[in-house]
Order: sequence, then structure tokens, then C-alpha cells
Amino acid sequence: MKFIFKYIAASITALVLLNACKKDKGNYDYITVNIPAIDTSGMGGARYVERYGMLDINPAINYDGGNKAALKYQWLMYQYVIGSTPPTKPTRILSNSLHLQAPVTETVGEYRLELIVTDTMNQLKANVLFPVIVSVGIEYGVMVLHGNNDSSDVDFLITADAVPVAGITPRRLRNLYSSATGEKFPGLATFIAQERRTSSTQNWISLGSDKHLSRMSGADFSRLREDMSMFRRTDAVIAPQAYMILNNSYTALINAGKLHFYTTTYETDALFGGAVPGDYELAPFLANGTSSSLYAVVYDQKNGRFIRPAGIGGSMINFNAPAVGSNMSFDHRNIGKDMLYMDRGFSIYTHSFFKDRTGTGYWLYVSNFNKTDDGNLVIGAYNMTNLPEITSAKFFQASELGYVDFYATDRKIYSYDYQGTNTATLVYDALPAGETITCMKIYKPRPNFNLTTAEGRLLYVATWNGTQGKVYEFALNGISGQVTSPARNVFDGFGKIADLSAKARGAGTY
Repeated sequence: MKFIFKYIAASITALVLLNACKKDKGNYDYITVNIPAIDTSGMGGARYVERYGMLDINPAINYDGGNKAALKYQWLMYQYVIGSTPPTKPTRILSNSLHLQAPVTETVGEYRLELIVTDTMNQLKANVLFPVIVSVGIEYGVMVLHGNNDSSDVDFLITADAVPVAGITPRRLRNLYSSATGEKFPGLATFIAQERRTSSTQNWISLGSDKHLSRMSGADFSRLREDMSMFRRTDAVIAPQAYMILNNSYTALINAGKLHFYTTTYETDALFGGAVPGDYELAPFLANGTSSSLYAVVYDQKNGRFIRPAGIGGSMINFNAPAVGSNMSFDHRNIGKDMLYMDRGFSIYTHSFFKDRTGTGYWLYVSNFNKTDDGNLVIGAYNMTNLPEITSAKFFQASELGYVDFYATDRKIYSYDYQGTNTATLVYDALPAGETITCMKIYKPRPNFNLTTAEGRLLYVATWNGTQGKVYEFALNGISGQVTSPARNVFDGFGKIADLSAKARGAGTY
């Protein structure tokens, strides 16, 4: 049996060796499997883009012998990390189209952008990497808060007239809030305001609605904190109405008719305490030109008077009685009218617009709150009752360049010579049919570093036609009151615009 097994094994081995030595005469087809090639010639290397700016890359694909219709594309953005440090931000799919057109919502830093091309027939892939450096994109410009009764967003406008700074490219950045947070700003919007102090880290943007309050970074619009995290006390009510960093560096908030304020340059400590106590209900306006000794000046709509905090921890108090020999055209302690608006005007004086509670009287009261309360704060009272269409006025602004103010109806704009003739002149009446004004602001960037040639020389008018909002940028003469038509720039495609605010960079290294 052993012999037979050995014989069979030897025979099998010989057959295998013989077969291995025979020439393979089979009829086979050999094909070359192509891989799609991404042509990046002329596209450059690293990409430098401002946050909320657009990446626009359209590479060519060479695929000789392949089926381009079977190709699929994917653009990915990765956080760039060094060594074994794990990334802290997730990878994001920017697009599934060859032509990449996508906003950059990543925070400031360095990233890698990858294009992956896949042949869906054979699953072969090709890829290419681009370094992407995301930088600050909202140093200078105009912020536009727009939306509907349920939610809003923020667009950012940079024009050559508003930002006459070397190296700044005019452009429009859309939907900053939803791009940064992944959601719209909830509620019926009330204000957007910058909080910037030169040569410090105080550089924030605050947004308010009837039920929400947010603080965003003034550098890249990332969300810093919101709602209860902006208050020291857990019993705070969220009903923001007005917000401003004052000329004295205090930050003031009118919330549910009450005043809250603080002063600090550190974001983690920039929290509002409890409302200043007292029997009052504030109009939703703040006086910007206020001395540090007055803290914040506000108008008590309930009792018809100007009031101010007694101190950081004090209650609301009246102003001092008018001093002997002072201007007696009105008494800050007893106005008895409804405030329509309050603004910073010429010589850092506060311009307050009022309507009589009974009758048809309209008034401009000018005060100097940029000093201690010595009983000599009244500058003058000006009767606006007989000005054209004053009873239909909805929006007011004060020039800082001369003795002229502005008011607007739903479609017309008037300049008001309060110091001289006490008359008003129609300066704009050319809106397209169906558009009505929803907001009007003179360009007043604070701080005004690099912007002094534009400050006070532009007028922004927002309109609504029932379908979309527009922003008109007009050249303005802040001394004569003339508005130059047509507009320098017109932007459309907004929701209904609730507020406009200038945004400035400030001087210094921060």
C-alpha cells in the first residue's frame, strides 16, 4: 500500500510540473484602468479667506478613456492639527458639486480643504488638498438685522464709501448669525449694536429680540453667550429693548423697561446685574454722550422725566433743579411728554424728540449730559409742531456735523434746521412704488479709527415692499442737510429690516 501511494503521489507531481512548463495559449483581454486626474494648474496654492466669505474653486477633470458622467465629487474641510493633537472641530462637507461655491463658516484658524473624485463604476478615487487660512472678516462695515416676526439674521455690508481703508474690498456677507450658530435668531428683532473699546479686548456685537439676547464676537461673529448667561442673577427677565456702549465706556441695557449696566473690558466679567431699582418704566432709548459721573441717562416714560442711577449700586434718581441763570426752556425733572427717539448730535449733545401727551405738539430738546449734573444741562428747546408732515414722522436722526436733524415718514425724508430757521426741507422723495421705510440711520461708527472721512456723511435707509427688504446708502451733507440722490449703493434680498448699525475696528492691537 505504501508503494502504491508513493507511485500515485509521484505521478501527480510530474503532471503539475509538466503543466507549469507548458505555454499559456489562452485568449485574454487586458485593459488599462484609468484614474480621474484633477487639473489644478493655475489655481494657486493656499487659500486665504475671511470668515463668511466664499470659497469659489472650479478645477478641471481629465479622464481620458473614462466616463465622466460616472464621477461623483465631495469637498471636505478639515481642521489642521500638528502632531498627534486630535482635532477639536468636526470635518464638514462643503459641497457635492465639482464647482465649489460655499461660504466659510469655520472660525479663524488654519484648515485643509480636500476634493475627492470617485468613479462610481470602479470605485477608484483621486484627491487634492488645499491649505485654507480663515481670517477675520468683519472689522469694518454696516450690520443689517432683518427677518420676520419669528426669526432674523444678520447681513454685513462693506462699501467703498463707508470703509475708505486701503486693502478693504467692497462685498456683502449674508446670514452671519445662522452661519455661526446653525439657526436663525429667534423672536421679533429689536436691535443690533456694537460694543467696542479701542486698545482692549472689548469687541462684541449684541442682538436683541422680544424674547432673546445674544452676544457675538466682533472679530468673527462666533457666539459668546446668550440670555441668562449675560446676567449675574438667575431671576433676570429676557425682554431686551435697547443696548449701547456709552461715551463714558459704560454699557447700558434697557430690558423690560428697566436699566441694567456695567463697565469692564473682560468678556467673562461683562455681565449685567439686577435692574437699577426705582419706580420707572423706560422709553427704549439711551443717551450716548454721558459723563462717567452720570453713568447712564434714560427717559422715564411712565413719569415723563429724565433720570439716572445714583451710582453702581444705587437707585434711580432725578436730576438736580436748574441752576440760577441756566437755560430754563425745559426741566429734565418734569418733561411730561412721550419720547419718540434719542440720539447723539452736534458737540456730543443729546437730542431728544418728543410728542405732547395731549394736543399735537412736537419738540426737540437738546441737553449736555457729557458733564457733571450742575443744574446747567439744558442747551435748548425747539418747537417742531408746524414742520411739514411731522405728525407722520416715524424715524429721527441727529447730525454730528452741524445744526441739522432729520426725520422721515414712511416714504419721505426731511432735514430740520433747528438752530437757524426752525424749518424743515424735503430732501428725499423718490422711493419705488410700494416701498416703505422701516429704519433710518446716519453712519456713526464708534470708535471712528480710519473712518473719520466717512463718519456722519452717509445715510442708510431700509425699506420693505411686502416681499423683500432693501438698504439704500446715500451721500449726506451733515452740515446743510442735503441727501444726494440717487443712492450710492442699493442692496436687496433682505427680510424686513429691524435695525442697522455701523461696525468699526478700533485702534490698537486688540
